[in-house]
Amino acid sequence: MGEDFDERAATWDDDLERMARVRRVAAVVRSVVPLDGHPVTVELGSGTGMLARCLHDVLGPTTLLDASPAMVEVASKALASEGLGDWSAAVADLSEGIPGGPYELALAQMFLHHVEDVPALLRALRRAMTPGGVVVIADLDHDAAKRYHATAVDFHGHHGFCRDELRGWLEQAGYHDICFHDAGVVGKEVDGERQDFPMFLAVAKV
Repeated sequence: MGEDFDERAATWDDDLERMARVRRVAAVVRSVVPLDGHPVTVELGSGTGMLARCLHDVLGPTTLLDASPAMVEVASKALASEGLGDWSAAVADLSEGIPGGPYELALAQMFLHHVEDVPALLRALRRAMTPGGVVVIADLDHDAAKRYHATAVDFHGHHGFCRDELRGWLEQAGYHDICFHDAGVVGKEVDGERQDFPMFLAVAKV
């Protein structure tokens, strides 16, 4: 992925700006997605499960999936300390498929741009969802100047997404009722200057 998330896991939740941004994303999710019924949920590329944990009061049993063992370890400790006994966290290479399920709700926050083959992941995710399930994706809008990952070493993902292109991939994978919402910005220092990168929230039904 071009970033060593294992090394950053122990202090991941200490970043107050990151936590504030995730809370803003969670607020957008609450405003546009019906979350009654405590859906069985999966968060993809979850890291420590920040987004799902911000929504814990409206979610049912939830699975956090991430490729970083250290992130999963931190997530597991957080779930235990927050009393989320019917939640779990597991190491998973999502390029090989989506384990578990079926899920009624899928969350992905700042994860999709790390995925090389996004259409394949979207197809695999659809197979792991229940009919009528909802997929929620929060990520970067297209960064034409490639500044967000300017300092990333060996980055093979996407420099954000054009919304129309992502909509097309979702449609091709069989999703419908696709809509996009603005989801705030991610602030980052690039070349000594603070820059804000806009985010979107995409919602699609199975």
